[in-house]
Amino acid sequence: MNVFTTGHRNQPWIWQVTALSFLLGLLLAGSLQTVGYIRRSGIGLGRFGGVAPSFNVPMSATMRQQQKEIADLREHNTKLENALGKGNDQLKTLNDELQKVKIIAGLTEVHGPGIVITLQDSAKRPPSARTFEQANGIIHDTDLQQVLNELGPSGAEAVAVNNQRIVARSSLRCVGPTVMVNNVPVAPPYVIRAIGDPNTLYAGMNLPYGVLDGIRRYDPQMVRIEKKQDIVLPPYTGSTEIRFAKPTVDNGHKGSRETHD
Repeated sequence: MNVFTTGHRNQPWIWQVTALSFLLGLLLAGSLQTVGYIRRSGIGLGRFGGVAPSFNVPMSATMRQQQKEIADLREHNTKLENALGKGNDQLKTLNDELQKVKIIAGLTEVHGPGIVITLQDSAKRPPSARTFEQANGIIHDTDLQQVLNELGPSGAEAVAVNNQRIVARSSLRCVGPTVMVNNVPVAPPYVIRAIGDPNTLYAGMNLPYGVLDGIRRYDPQMVRIEKKQDIVLPPYTGSTEIRFAKPTVDNGHKGSRETHD
């Protein structure tokens, strides 16, 4: 009598567990092989995403006309404010502060030195048809957002993406095969213009292991940075309506405000 088999002869669950363990081992081996291939190929793990074909998304004539009308009205309003500001010193001081706030808020056209970053999809063929390899050759909305996140600490004072001014209320997200900036569809190449000290901005965007460095590791042709002596950025043409936010001035309701430590 075999003491190693007699006790298990009437326990069929042991074979089920054995088969399941064998299957899990195969899956684990396949996963380790895939990770090893990724590491050997030098492909980063931080830029995976869905594959979206590149194509031009023209802006409708109606949308362009509406944005032009908004920009014209705001420019006319600025001229009226400047005219009123010439009345006396107090009005001039108030108008100067108002124009400064409008620059910070992105509501007026500005110009100055800075850099231009051009991002475009890779033209080279990926080594295989695997989804993550194809995705690394495409500029995603997350790449654009990371570039914007690095421009701020690098000293950018005003930024625009494909002529869409980036402000506090700007939205940047992927909708199908399109990247929407301020709810306007834009397509590659993505041209990011930033006003600030050109040398500081250039150095900040070329840091090792930064977002642009990660894109260059896949294909250096996907990134181009240029220093410019004068860049013109358009104003933000989206909605500026405020419905719920109120200034926290002492107007008799200060004690009723909810605060959090």
